[in-house]
Amino acid sequence: MKAIIPGLLFFLIVLSGLIEAPDYNSGFESVNETKTLPTGWSFQAPNYSNIKLDSVTKYEGKYSLSIENSIDFNTPQEVGNYFNIEEVGTSSKDGDSIELRGFMKMDEVRGGYAAIWLRVDGVDELGELVDKKYDGTHDWDEYSVKLPYTKKIKNIAYGGILDGVGKVWFDNFQIYKDGKPLNSLRRIPPKKAQLDTSYRTGSRIKNVTINAKNITNLAIAGQVWGFLKYHHPYAGSGDVNWDAELFKILAKTLKCKNVTELSDSLEVYLDSLPKVKECDDCKIPPTPNVLLSPDYGDLFTGKIITKSLTNKLRYIQQNKSSKQNYWVKKEPSLGYPQFVNEKSYDEMVFPDTGYRLLALFRYWSIINYYSPYRNITEYDWNQALKNFIPQFLAAKEAKEYTLTTLRLIATIKDTHANISNYNPILESIKGKYRVPFRADFVEDQLIVSGFRSDTLNIQNKVKIGDIIVSINGVSIEKLVKKYLPITSASNYETQLRDLPWNYLMRSNDDELQFVLKRNGRVIKLNIQMLKGKSHYLDPEYKDKEAYHLIGHKIGYVNAGKYQNSESPEMKKMFAKTKGIIVDLREYPSDFMFFTFAKYIKSSKSLFVKLSTVDYLNPGTFVITDSTYNGSDKVGDSYNGKVIVIVNSDTQSRGEFTTMALQSSPNVSVIGSQTAGADGEVTAIVLPGGILTMISSRGTFYPDNSPTQGVGVKIDVVVKPTIQGIINKKDELLEKAVNILNSPVN
Repeated sequence: MKAIIPGLLFFLIVLSGLIEAPDYNSGFESVNETKTLPTGWSFQAPNYSNIKLDSVTKYEGKYSLSIENSIDFNTPQEVGNYFNIEEVGTSSKDGDSIELRGFMKMDEVRGGYAAIWLRVDGVDELGELVDKKYDGTHDWDEYSVKLPYTKKIKNIAYGGILDGVGKVWFDNFQIYKDGKPLNSLRRIPPKKAQLDTSYRTGSRIKNVTINAKNITNLAIAGQVWGFLKYHHPYAGSGDVNWDAELFKILAKTLKCKNVTELSDSLEVYLDSLPKVKECDDCKIPPTPNVLLSPDYGDLFTGKIITKSLTNKLRYIQQNKSSKQNYWVKKEPSLGYPQFVNEKSYDEMVFPDTGYRLLALFRYWSIINYYSPYRNITEYDWNQALKNFIPQFLAAKEAKEYTLTTLRLIATIKDTHANISNYNPILESIKGKYRVPFRADFVEDQLIVSGFRSDTLNIQNKVKIGDIIVSINGVSIEKLVKKYLPITSASNYETQLRDLPWNYLMRSNDDELQFVLKRNGRVIKLNIQMLKGKSHYLDPEYKDKEAYHLIGHKIGYVNAGKYQNSESPEMKKMFAKTKGIIVDLREYPSDFMFFTFAKYIKSSKSLFVKLSTVDYLNPGTFVITDSTYNGSDKVGDSYNGKVIVIVNSDTQSRGEFTTMALQSSPNVSVIGSQTAGADGEVTAIVLPGGILTMISSRGTFYPDNSPTQGVGVKIDVVVKPTIQGIINKKDELLEKAVNILNSPVN
């Protein structure tokens, strides 16, 4: 459910050159000196080394352009060509069309899509964007997208994107107007934010003393910088490198002896920016639609900064720019924010003091103005800023910086949030070896819960249900306390889900000493570790069917396997059943929100409300969608009882699917607390090449109660037991069957 909007005028791009070419280099034949990138094209990519010219795999000519994403670094990568339309001929009129044609080849594109895209814009207004999305493996073929032409169109952009894992090649793009080549194009020059490299090698901020004065002053400076980034038209225009502006602000901030001097300094800086014009149509959304109002930290409290500075900031807030902000784009289909123009500074393994503060202030500002769940962070978000300033300042090497960043991410209490890309520093912290068995928390105890099919000899030492008391002499309680602050999740249940895999069962030692309890006996064992990535596979595991019968009267659906295309055959199999069990303990492989709900729900009703940021009032979140599902015809749905099974593995699409199904009166949900991370996901890049994510669209029940943090609503709480694990029972499934077999059903 991810997408990204290419901003025509406001776009983080790394330009390989601006050589004017008669054919606009639409086939990538003009290249830079190193023959690695085409001239004139722009690249939006935190890790643009994944974008390359290819002289072997091509449709025609000497080169194609390829984009490749791996599981370890999967974030949207995009190429674009940007032009003004100088003239389109005297015969041009509304009703004509502009068309992009281009060739594309794909290799195992999955978890997203590859696409060509076309965008047209007016001089000072956003126009229309169209793209065509594909996945899988396909040989070279021509694709096209088309938009209507109007006389207001002055700018045009086109290109290709990979948003997912795999590889795609592009070649021979051509623009047509009413079927004829459009040649009256002039390249748009790059934005200054793209070209400014004055601070690329360092921020020039160092030796910052950690004391109360500096923490207060830096917090105010960070709040002002973030506020201006998303409210001041100059800061959001792309005509200035706003990262570099932070370093200029910090240099002056650190010279201020108190907040009065700081206020004066910030006011002088504010006055140096282009004046903000008075806005006649800046509107605040009606109160009934607002779910979350903005919080500007200390800027308008009247307690810290001077009244004069407050008034100037208030003027900017009341007359904010209505133009597209360079740093944040509205996803065209679902409306959630995309932070497409931020630089990741991959080359900085250990960012210097200024860049570490940039990481903090960038992340804090994004959460403050664009997270629909800013109000449910671990503690007050303004206080979080002040808490983390000394931690980011104190980091002495890459490991400390990475852990501090991870602690910051964990404070937003979002299971979607983590360090999402392969990070060598974090991997070295977790450890290169893994324990050769699976462990999970059951009944508040860490137990051995499974084996790998290729390490069966471990069964001679440990048994399913063994309670792990300590590892290398450290109790499990102390290990949990140690790793919880860097285990990002929406709730404690999900933290416990992730702790064994991420930390407890990993080490840089090739052997660990375990103390176990088995039937009341204490057992000490030295366990040899496994090197490299590994996945647990029960030696008795049998691949589950998408759906089957339990006995003759109960249908079972495994959401992790089920496809909507299987619905007709499934309905035939379940026609005479008295109940259906829908197992959502695996991530759903298809979108069941409407199709399956239509099958089991007798009439249409509201099942979810969705909120997105008001882009004209950052920090304000409003209800933008109310979504209905269910059968269109009375008597056309399933008449039996439906049980939905959930646990902490039920996350995101799984939780959304649960909400969709439980809106039907014949559905009950059993199990335990879910992951509490619902809705669309947006990527954020931070200095040092750190990639993280946030839940960026609010998801709520019809009564406005959230799923974020707390998970979905559960009718009957059921959890596995240690004895059940030992006896290889699926106690949640057994409970579902018992409910359906009980006389009341």
